[in-house]
Amino acid sequence: MWTEEDILSKTFEKKYDLYIIHFSALNIVESLRNSGDMTPIIFIDEYYLLEHMKLAFLYGDDYLIKPLYIEDISIRIDYHYRKIYNHKNNILIYKDFYFHINSRQLFKDTQKIKLSPNELKLSELLLHYKEKPLNKELIYDTLESRSEGSLRVYISKLNKLGFNIKYNRAISSYILIP
Repeated sequence: MWTEEDILSKTFEKKYDLYIIHFSALNIVESLRNSGDMTPIIFIDEYYLLEHMKLAFLYGDDYLIKPLYIEDISIRIDYHYRKIYNHKNNILIYKDFYFHINSRQLFKDTQKIKLSPNELKLSELLLHYKEKPLNKELIYDTLESRSEGSLRVYISKLNKLGFNIKYNRAISSYILIP
């Protein structure tokens, strides 16, 4: 079983998209929020109490009561991922760009944008994590390349198309700004 320190350490080392946490760990959630971690949270509780529900929605994004059914959890996770990634029907939207996840194509308005495979991978990654910092290691792993120069070229091309990608030296991360 992980301690509060273990959990806080793990969440500091790696960025997660969603937390599913038992309500009894509310103190951990308070620590996460106080540290600036605004990752969406689904609380799970043993039984319904109005006070628990109020606190769950004060610090988190959803509240489920046991017994849990896999379909209920699946629906809630799917809902939060659509909300997190701002996509409906497998389309990621940014300004006047539309990225079709299934076909892996980028459009600006109705015009298909021709990109290299790595530029396409980078644009998809940035759109998935819009407004969230992406560290270079995650980007390099996605592109299967560790070339700083190539990465700068890809970002420059996407910025020329109309993306607004900024680099934060303090955390060695890129962020797609609205």
